[in-house]
Amino acid sequence: MFFGRENELKALENMHERNNFQMAVVYGRRRIGKTALISEFVSDKKSIYFSCEEVNDALNLAKFSQQLGELLGISGFPPVENWEVLFTIIAENFGHEHLVVVIDEYPYAASANRSLNSTLQHIIDHKFKNTNLFLILCGSSVSFMENQVLGEKSPLFGRRTGQIKVNALDYYDASKFYPDVSFEDKIRYYATIGGTPYYLSMIDPSLTFEENLKNLYFVINGYLFNEGTLLMKQEFREPAIYNSVLQAIASGAVTLSGIAGFTKLETSLISKYLLTLQELNYIERIIPFGSNPLKGKKSYYHITENFIAYWYRTIFSIRTEIERGHGDIYWQHSLNNLSEFIGPIFEEITRQYLRRVNAKNGLPFIAKTFGKWWGKDKKGDVQEIDIIVESLDGKNLIIGECKWTNSLKLSKTLQTLDKRATLFSDYTVQKMLFTKNAVETGDIDVKTISICDYFNL
Repeated sequence: MFFGRENELKALENMHERNNFQMAVVYGRRRIGKTALISEFVSDKKSIYFSCEEVNDALNLAKFSQQLGELLGISGFPPVENWEVLFTIIAENFGHEHLVVVIDEYPYAASANRSLNSTLQHIIDHKFKNTNLFLILCGSSVSFMENQVLGEKSPLFGRRTGQIKVNALDYYDASKFYPDVSFEDKIRYYATIGGTPYYLSMIDPSLTFEENLKNLYFVINGYLFNEGTLLMKQEFREPAIYNSVLQAIASGAVTLSGIAGFTKLETSLISKYLLTLQELNYIERIIPFGSNPLKGKKSYYHITENFIAYWYRTIFSIRTEIERGHGDIYWQHSLNNLSEFIGPIFEEITRQYLRRVNAKNGLPFIAKTFGKWWGKDKKGDVQEIDIIVESLDGKNLIIGECKWTNSLKLSKTLQTLDKRATLFSDYTVQKMLFTKNAVETGDIDVKTISICDYFNL
């Protein structure tokens, strides 16, 4: 199944249409859909697709040589002696063609041969530069690809002609993996499994949401039971502190001081790990609308991928009990507390929805920013606004409340929305109420949107 990568596919196609050498760097977390994207791209093109393995340099060269021999139509093609010879053969035999050369999991090959980056730089500058070849380097180690391939200190710096960081699917594209479930279950699947295509492909359509959740997380052979551990071990040499920080954030300790209290670590040390997690897009720092991101002290941290948030909140600390066969009680506990977990995620899903509507020119104005706000009103009372969308000209706002509940207190919610809208009297304000179930407010000044609208774009 190939869903939701239209923009990335178009970017690769645009590069391919140019009649000169191109080099694309495609990277993102494991299982995020990089290989599916590239496979779709090369499906109608002449290509050689080599997937590196975590083996020594000679074995990778031998396997790449075998594929090259097949492309050349030479049976029994002997292994080449080094990467420079291999790339030279490609340049001399296919440089005049529009051949796509894909090296998947490039970090494995580059780690086995520390000089590979320099060799490839030399080949690009002296062999590939004047060809029509399209080289794609792909990798799952985000830190390696950003530092060792794209970084300023890399020999390959400045050689790429395009780069694509493949991120998780949003709620809308993720729902294409489970098209026949209820709108509520679409939200619940996205909140707990996230937007990683391979994880989504594990959903059994013959089972209920509850059954799928149990089979994926709460049994020892569940595919997602130990996936968080594997992700961290792939990305970090010493994942222990990263595990602690992510568990803290997932458990509700979202400020710097809160994370320090949860982990019992110094804030100066935590700041370093938070920065790394931000750079790798595992977390993001959220600031209130209107705040200066460089000066504002009011901020909190948010895990960007729902699978990671759910795994660290629910699975990380109970893995031993699941291994002992006691997963059922924790599965039931998770289901009982799922609405509380989904609440903040519903806000982010709403922002994703509004971005999609904005892209179709469906908002009252063209939007510039999508965020939230919290702070004190003139009386000193703490207020929080779930959704704030600012117009491009800075004169208009959408202010919204998100309610993931089956027992909405409509009158009280509308009063709160009215009160909070007055906090931004310098703007022209459009009030919106986002709910699980459709409601009628009787207030023409408040636009109501329920989750069925989220999937009918």
